[in-house]
Amino acid sequence: MDNMNFSQIFVLLTELEKIKFQILRNEMKNYGVHPGQIPLLFIVNKNPGISQTEISEKIHVNPSTVAIMIRRMEKHGLIQRKRSEKDRREFQVFLTEKSKELITKIYEKMKDFEEVSLKNFSKEEIENFEALLKKMIINLEAIKNDENF
Repeated sequence: MDNMNFSQIFVLLTELEKIKFQILRNEMKNYGVHPGQIPLLFIVNKNPGISQTEISEKIHVNPSTVAIMIRRMEKHGLIQRKRSEKDRREFQVFLTEKSKELITKIYEKMKDFEEVSLKNFSKEEIENFEALLKKMIINLEAIKNDENF
């Protein structure tokens, strides 16, 4: 199986993501937040009144999954849903005061996480790493809808 020889980049990126998730999970359980809910909080923070459908599109998750996430977050006082005045069938999603305070803490934790992750990197290495990751994203974005890939 000679064609099985490939770089370890994706294996390492997966390992990095797994470790990050474990650290964030431990940190976030103190606040009653699952790490998978963080992107949703950030999106609602940047887009107050966003619809559940728009959230689903932004985080690339099935609308029914987003509905479950929002219900759980609403139960924990992190999210508030209001019926849209334009379309009564749709809900708009807002942060609560509790989650607004929490987002500040999450940003601080993520900043700390980034500092620790990159502590032995030079400024040039960080800039090169970012540039390389951006190139990978561009390459993958170009093929993500290609059914023949």
